[in-house]
Amino acid sequence: MPMSDAPHLTALIITSDDARRNSLDKPLRRAGFKIRDATNGEDGLRSAMDAPDLILLDLDLPDMSGFEVRCHLKSQAVTAALPVLLLSNSPFDSSEFAQILERGDEAYLTYPVQEVELLSFVSTLIRGQRFQRQFHSFLEAAPDAVVIVDQEGKIVQVNQMTEQMFGHQREELLSKDIAILIPERFRDNQRSHRVDFLAHPKNRRMEANLNLLGLRKDGSEFSVEISLSPLPDTDGILIACIVRDVSERKKTELALEMAVAYADDIIATLREPFVVLNNQLRVKTANFAFYESFHVTKEETANRLVYELGDGEWNIDRLRGLLIEVLTLKNSVHDFEVEHDFPKIGHKTMLLNARRFPLQSKTPELILLAIEDITERKRAENELLNIKDQQKFILDSIPQKLVTTKPDGSVDYFNPQWMAYTGLTFEQIRDWGWKQIIHPNDLDEHVRGWLHAIKTGELYQHESRFRRADGVYRWHISRGVPMRDNSGKIIMWMGANTDIDDIKLAEMALVDSEIRYRRLFETAKDGILLLDTKSGRITDANPFMSELLGYSHDHFLGKELWEIGLFSDKAANEAAVRTLQTSGYIRYEHLPLETNTGRTVEVEIVANAYREDHHKVIQCNIRDITERSRLEVERGRLEIQMREQAVALEDLHRRKDEFLAMLSHELRNPLSPIASALQLLGLQKNEDQLQQKARTIIERQVGQLTRLIDDLLEVSRITTGRIHLQRERVEVNGIVEHAVETVRSLIVRHQHALTLSLSKEPIWLFADAARLEQVVVNLLTNAAKFTHDSGKIWLEVQQEGDECVLRVRDNGIGIASETLPHVFDLFTQAEKSLDRSQGGLGIGLALVQRIVELHKGRVEAASKVGEGTEFVVHLPVMLASANQPILSENENVQKNEHPLRVMVVDDNEDAAQMLGMLLLRLGHEVLTVHDGPSTLTAAQDFHPNVVLLDIGLPGMDGFEVAKKLREQAIFKDVVLVAMTGYGQESDRQRSKEAGFDHHLVKPPDFKKLQRILETVSQR
Repeated sequence: MPMSDAPHLTALIITSDDARRNSLDKPLRRAGFKIRDATNGEDGLRSAMDAPDLILLDLDLPDMSGFEVRCHLKSQAVTAALPVLLLSNSPFDSSEFAQILERGDEAYLTYPVQEVELLSFVSTLIRGQRFQRQFHSFLEAAPDAVVIVDQEGKIVQVNQMTEQMFGHQREELLSKDIAILIPERFRDNQRSHRVDFLAHPKNRRMEANLNLLGLRKDGSEFSVEISLSPLPDTDGILIACIVRDVSERKKTELALEMAVAYADDIIATLREPFVVLNNQLRVKTANFAFYESFHVTKEETANRLVYELGDGEWNIDRLRGLLIEVLTLKNSVHDFEVEHDFPKIGHKTMLLNARRFPLQSKTPELILLAIEDITERKRAENELLNIKDQQKFILDSIPQKLVTTKPDGSVDYFNPQWMAYTGLTFEQIRDWGWKQIIHPNDLDEHVRGWLHAIKTGELYQHESRFRRADGVYRWHISRGVPMRDNSGKIIMWMGANTDIDDIKLAEMALVDSEIRYRRLFETAKDGILLLDTKSGRITDANPFMSELLGYSHDHFLGKELWEIGLFSDKAANEAAVRTLQTSGYIRYEHLPLETNTGRTVEVEIVANAYREDHHKVIQCNIRDITERSRLEVERGRLEIQMREQAVALEDLHRRKDEFLAMLSHELRNPLSPIASALQLLGLQKNEDQLQQKARTIIERQVGQLTRLIDDLLEVSRITTGRIHLQRERVEVNGIVEHAVETVRSLIVRHQHALTLSLSKEPIWLFADAARLEQVVVNLLTNAAKFTHDSGKIWLEVQQEGDECVLRVRDNGIGIASETLPHVFDLFTQAEKSLDRSQGGLGIGLALVQRIVELHKGRVEAASKVGEGTEFVVHLPVMLASANQPILSENENVQKNEHPLRVMVVDDNEDAAQMLGMLLLRLGHEVLTVHDGPSTLTAAQDFHPNVVLLDIGLPGMDGFEVAKKLREQAIFKDVVLVAMTGYGQESDRQRSKEAGFDHHLVKPPDFKKLQRILETVSQR
């Protein structure tokens, strides 16, 4: 018996023997029963009227026998259904008690009573009582009249429907002949049917066509159908008559079938196999349940050794041990579990209860063996355990925080998600310990709602904040559902707690958003109108609309847009609304709108249709663009003016470039013969000191003028970003050495001390060697010019990581702090004196920065006035082996000793003559020509190896001459060198396209010219 049920149950013990009462009282009290006592039959009957849950009735009473007491109990409606456990000193005839046992609400035990056996029988009776009560409840609830009569036709029990159907009170019918309910003309027929039924007791269903009638108390008759069922009773068989009103046929038939089936199930569940063995362990007798359960017959069983039954299937080692223990040790065996595989019925699990009889005899005559097949129960228990494990697994796996509580609300289960979330153990939050995780501001309301649900049984739902293990509170929604038993009593609560923090925050954000929207709506400096999508009428307007047009808020409500002047007429208004309904967007600009004072304002309208609270609305944003329209007109006028100015500036810039190119050409033309003359003078052997000094001054000034011209042309390249690189693999040390040689004369003239520190290992760059040399030359020139005579200059080259770092430092005059940030700007000069003793155009450092940046590098300047200046150039290195050669341009060229035939073509006769004289002095054969056509004719006879060709020739320019020479096969190997004052990149590219091999800018670098001639002579 489940111990949890016992505290609610009462047992009545009826016995005059104190020892017997004590043997019954103690076990029942330990099991939790409340005990009531009676010492004789009359007292027991009076106490039974209080309807205890169980009666333990001693058959040996002083005033009447236990059977008499039992009969009185069964005759009273109040006590008829009470379960009774009969007790005696010795067994009695089983046939006398068979019907009692078959009813299922009574049982029999003999003294002395063992506690386990007693509680087992009590448990069985309590369950039987519950089934019996349910059966009687069913009878009372049945829609048919149920009349139970004995073999004499006396009524022993009726249900409420019988009273309603026949009009009699229950007391008027009990113990009366059933004939009281039958019309007199049918009573004889009824008696014969009863006799026949008792002779062959089985369920009988009367056919509907018999036209049976019932008799009410008022004498009226009504059609009925009657079904008969035998009910086993202590006095034989009772007859259950189910009387159905024909009008309720279908309903009552179903109820009757359920009642009969339910009664049959109750009776069937109380039948267990039972075997009586003699002291030789041979079968003396067995009940029907044994034969049926184990598929044997009475003939196959009687007087057979139990181990031989069913071809030895009962030859079970554990059964042998049990029976020997009963025979030899005088022990009774209770609920001994045995598992065995039977050939006919398969694997079975049985509970065996065995005792010797007589119990105290040294040589017992019999062994009583009760067998309970618990195979299905064990299977169900195992399945239940599996189900419980599965349920626990499911609950443990669900991401929500689940909880179960007792009916009083104290928690007895949390799934693991609780512990993971809170960081607390089950013991810390069980029962009511969970209150510690509820936010203090939410706790009272949360607990109050939960207690209300516990008290009323209503569904529980509440939103609260739960503290996470890290101390953060998150919103959860808690739902609790009560689970009830069949009586409606709450047996537990099931709760689920879902994290809704993100949803909650989103809801709060939505509320904030709505507040912000309303605030924006009210404070917006654009007019806003809200329209109903279907009708197109205004439902709301913000204050700015009233401010814009001068009308009140109510003036706008309910009107269409055309009525406030936004459209010319109703048709245009409706067309606009249709567009919004289909596409969801329209925009209008420069619409005139009239205020209440007659003033016209120009507005822009942007309208959108969108969904709000499950319906669509139209929002029109109306902006006053009167001032903007005026500004747009003014802006259009200014844009036209700016475009005209841009065209003018572009033309001015183009003409500036053309002027610079022409100026460079015109300046280079006279410089070219001067430079050639200087080279020629330098070849004199007997030059006196004065001549040498004059020539040196001229050379220096020619070089300065050449650099100024070069810088002038670089201005255009810097400003237009047209500096192009001829990038190749080059070595830095060689470039630096060339740059030093270029500037050495300037350094020597100022008597500076130059400290040169080159890298020990070659540093390779992917760069334009000429441009990098230009960077070093400009930095060294800058250092030499702005350092007082006899100053110091340091030039250092080294590799740092993946960068080549070049440092140029001096101890010169330095740069002022306000000038330093602009030192790389175009035309920036630190010296502003009128004499401009150092000269220059302020282009060199700007060119340095641009060239370095084109090489993906950077240049930095640091200086203090009076402490010198340092420029640091960073360039990315190129990984390459050190044994690859440097560009041929950087190699030293030896003086050519092999004479060549050289044509010098220049319309400037002085330039042509001086260059020719210089080449003659070097041992070459020279022919000078001054125009294009003459060049083509002279070349046929002279067969030159090299042609030094000016571009700007009269009649036919140098490009055309070069093309025509290249068209003739005899001149395909002639080296053509462009000699021109035009030195921009576009000029060089055009020279290459015309067929020139080299491009030299006037005045030409004589060393470069020598290297070209040397290369030709070596072929």
